Amino acid sequence: MLDENALSRALTQFKTENQRVARIGACVPPRLELVISDDDMQVTAKVTAPQGGPPLTVNTFLQELREQGVTLGIRRAAIDKLIQHTLSAEPGSSTEALIARGKFPVDGSDTQFKQLVQDARQRVLQPKELDGDKVDMRDLGEILSVDKGTPLLQRIPATPGTAGFTVRGATLDAAAGADRELQAGIGTEISADDPNILLASRQGLPCLVDNAANVDDVLSMRKVDATTGHVEYEGSVLIQGNIGPGMRVIAGGDVTVSGYVDSAHIESGGNVTITKGVIGQQNELDSDDVEDQVPEHSTQISAKGSIWVSYSQYATLTSEHGVIVDKQLTHCHVITKGTLCLGGEGKEARGKLIGGVVDTCNHIYAGQIGAPAGTRTSINLSMPPVPEAYLQEQEKLTAELRDELGLVKKLTRVRQKASLEESSPKLKEFLSTLDQKLENHRRNVTVLRIRAAELLKKDPAKAPIISYANRVLYAGTLFRSDVETKAIHENRGPSTLILRNGNFNYQYVG
Repeated sequence: MLDENALSRALTQFKTENQRVARIGACVPPRLELVISDDDMQVTAKVTAPQGGPPLTVNTFLQELREQGVTLGIRRAAIDKLIQHTLSAEPGSSTEALIARGKFPVDGSDTQFKQLVQDARQRVLQPKELDGDKVDMRDLGEILSVDKGTPLLQRIPATPGTAGFTVRGATLDAAAGADRELQAGIGTEISADDPNILLASRQGLPCLVDNAANVDDVLSMRKVDATTGHVEYEGSVLIQGNIGPGMRVIAGGDVTVSGYVDSAHIESGGNVTITKGVIGQQNELDSDDVEDQVPEHSTQISAKGSIWVSYSQYATLTSEHGVIVDKQLTHCHVITKGTLCLGGEGKEARGKLIGGVVDTCNHIYAGQIGAPAGTRTSINLSMPPVPEAYLQEQEKLTAELRDELGLVKKLTRVRQKASLEESSPKLKEFLSTLDQKLENHRRNVTVLRIRAAELLKKDPAKAPIISYANRVLYAGTLFRSDVETKAIHENRGPSTLILRNGNFNYQYVG
């Protein structure tokens, strides 16, 4: 590096001090600066090219990293680029690069359950195909009975996940996937040869719900009306025709109806599938506060599994695992913890949701929500319940972090008190050991904070709930959460309404 004033200063010295040698510049070596992130997950290096001095070397980088305690995730390619900068770049110019990066843990996947046979609902959704791309909705094939020993459900075990690490070598434990076991129900048993396979222990109709299955005796009827009386059956019920007004069907398994349901009552311990449609009537509402009243319907359908209908009007549909509608819902009351799908899922949904009330803590997929006449359509969204496993993990992390912070605080006080004592070899040895323990506990705090931040990202209360209207969202639709109400006052094109942390965010996607 040249000194701009060196020449004039040298001339003065030559004249006054009779000197013949003067310094006109100096070689400036390259500079290396390391910045380690607060979470110990990455190291950024800034280098300045030398001005007449030698370039940096790999050993210089590695020595500096070792002194900072950086041992893992070192990126040699990035270091080589920085070294090349000190070799060929303009003297005094600077550049920076990420030269070390930690690895975040990858949590394991939850236990999954694969269906090995079809149940009654899947049978109805696959009617016999005819020539000319047509189907015969009346020909659903034979009842899907299974024999004893037939595999019904396969458990795919949870995975433990992959641990991560910080650049300083601390291990970041991965959260294992939530583990669940197969549940043997009525007429089923765990395979003696493979504990991950659920078998039928008798002949009958399979009923599959999540991680459990039953094999039910099948009660097959042509219809349910005043001539047959009400139906109460422990197994599954298959009705080839209609369920008439005022009738009641209660089953421990699936209920499958090949015709219509008109002002009737259905309760199912499994899934409810209605091929043609659901019809009901709405009871008169009080004249006061009509807008805030939830109507009562003559048709009531509830299922511990899911509900599938072609269309429904003036009915109350209550389901644990979601409601699937092929065409449209008109002035119905839907209560479910699962998704509400009308005519498909996601951007493929083309069905209509017209009027009525929806109470859910999950996504809604529809082509149309509301109606051109401004029909009032109320959608009440609540946050899903927090799983017990999540709460336990949160409580465990909080306790561990509290304990580690307490130890850091305690050891720091001991360190400060000991440093005031008169120096001696034993004191130096004690302080060295104490410093190592203190550093270990500080690293544990860093690791636990990273794990807590990752767990927070998975908080079910923070997961968005999305309502899709893939074609049109009409005025008169009202969205409610625990903290906010969003009224639609004008007709809109393809729209998405996202509920996050109790607040709505509208997005036009046309």
